[in-house]
Amino acid sequence: MKNKKKKIIILSIVAVIVALGIVGYFQMRAQLEQVGKTTYAITEVQRGSIEVKVKGVGTVQPMNDNTVYAGFAGTVRETFAEDGDTVRADDIIAVFESSTLASQRDALQTQLDEADAAIAMMRSTQGSKTVYSPIKGTVKAVFGKAGDSVDAVMERYGALAVISPDGLMEVSIENTRTLKPGDKATVTVDNKSASATVISTAQGKAVLRFADNGFVLGGEAVVSDEQGAVYGSGSAELANPVMVTARGGTIDRIHRQEGSSVSRGSRIFSLKGEILSPALYTHIDQRQSIKADLDAVLEDMEALNVRAGTDGVISGLNLTKNQTVQEGSALFTLQSKEKVKIDVDIDELDIAHIEADGLASVSFDALPGKDYGAQIVKINPIGVSQNNVTSYTVTLVLDDVPEVMLGMSADVQIVSRRAENALLIPIEAIQIVGGERFVVLEGDIDETLDATPATHKVETGITDGVLIEIVEGLEEGDRVAVPQVRISNMQQMWNFRPESSRQGIRQ
Repeated sequence: MKNKKKKIIILSIVAVIVALGIVGYFQMRAQLEQVGKTTYAITEVQRGSIEVKVKGVGTVQPMNDNTVYAGFAGTVRETFAEDGDTVRADDIIAVFESSTLASQRDALQTQLDEADAAIAMMRSTQGSKTVYSPIKGTVKAVFGKAGDSVDAVMERYGALAVISPDGLMEVSIENTRTLKPGDKATVTVDNKSASATVISTAQGKAVLRFADNGFVLGGEAVVSDEQGAVYGSGSAELANPVMVTARGGTIDRIHRQEGSSVSRGSRIFSLKGEILSPALYTHIDQRQSIKADLDAVLEDMEALNVRAGTDGVISGLNLTKNQTVQEGSALFTLQSKEKVKIDVDIDELDIAHIEADGLASVSFDALPGKDYGAQIVKINPIGVSQNNVTSYTVTLVLDDVPEVMLGMSADVQIVSRRAENALLIPIEAIQIVGGERFVVLEGDIDETLDATPATHKVETGITDGVLIEIVEGLEEGDRVAVPQVRISNMQQMWNFRPESSRQGIRQ
């Protein structure tokens, strides 16, 4: 009796399992039939902005490498920095010694001391209080007046007076009419005229000489031909001026005025005050020359202190104590961090859409979560071919990025194309048939078919891989069908994810 009951229970269980299997089979069959059908999500055509970005990678480099060269021949006495050190402008990096400069300094210092001694001995010597004409001629100009400091007049005009020894003047003009030496012309100064002759032409200038007809020194001289056509104009100057000079004291009296005739040795000025001897002035002039030479040597010796010309990081510094360095040798390079660049290689298919002065976005693995703006400053027009693909180097500059370090790897995105106020739809809505692009409109969907054929033709523009620009064929607000993939229960159990697959295809 017990065996009979047990048998009935087993048969009942088997029957239930078979029944469930049959129901499951028909449900699975129905699902598989549904999986074979294409479903659609409906989206409206909307207006917006779309960008096409070109990606690249590069390394942070200094925009300017400032190489420091030795302006002298010398020996390293001491160094104060090493490769990789960050320094500021005017920091001393190394100090050199130069036996040649030291010898020159010592010799000039000795000469300077001797000149000072000679000047001290001659301080009491006196010069003449009368200034004489050095030549026969006509006083053309007197620059000082009674009471003026002689040295002040000399400093301003270079002379106390100027004498014309031959009564000739000249003017220089632009040679726009191709004047030649020997050509004749007329010179007019303040309504006074004289005949002039071209004496030289060089470097686009023509110099004409003429007799002094009482012309004002420095007055405007207009040069013209016989018919009155003007060649040009310039300043009327003496052809062979003789300067009357003196040193020290003040002008007490002027014995010859402008226009006076003088002989050689004629008295022109009387002076008063302290007037030193010409020999003393000679020593003073020599001392000034020696001092100028000494200052130049000391300036060269100061250059033996090699300084950083700008803020930056030192590289290429390889100096050792007592090392001899030749003039013109490269000492080190300063890599400035104030402005850095990134060179990115761009494929030939994308380079045509990238322009200088364009903008880019830069990120760094070492600085996660931050994006930096950069500007394109150069596109190398010469491409480099590798594996039958040509690429072009694009240089970008970043300003004021203290946290970015030289050598960091960078990911760059350059906006190559952009469309504003464009009609946009998901790129999955586009179907390509025979090389042309079509979409399915919401009203075209036929539920009786496994898939509705796309018959509405469109023209497309740029795409960012997610959205695509519609140039023609749709209007804002049109409803477009985007093909979807139905997920069955079995697929869900198998963790099948068509959406992720579709996104992978999209990329």
